[in-house]
Amino acid sequence: MTSSTPAEEPEQPAVAPAGPVGAVQVTDDGRASWTLPTAYGLSPAVAAAAVDPAPGDDDRTVWAVIEEVTSWPVTVRVWRSRPRRGTGVAEPAGAGLSVHVTAFPVAAG
Repeated sequence: MTSSTPAEEPEQPAVAPAGPVGAVQVTDDGRASWTLPTAYGLSPAVAAAAVDPAPGDDDRTVWAVIEEVTSWPVTVRVWRSRPRRGTGVAEPAGAGLSVHVTAFPVAAG
């Protein structure tokens, strides 16, 4: 009698993003601006993720909102929640956070 063990799945190679990637710092007003390494003919599709400085803090969370995308710069605003009795409050995150931004080329059409 033979025993069979499940075959291990081969490790997949890391896939590089389709466009440039940047990490930018947030200013006092909660905004982060990223200048793309090269200008795009059309405004690219952009993804942004705020990096939570205190992921263990269950009372606060941070998120990024893309405010403006052009063929050259991208502006992102980072917000954080602050608990308040009965409701929560959203406010600009302020300086000291970073945002990871990725741009993807968009085809005309």
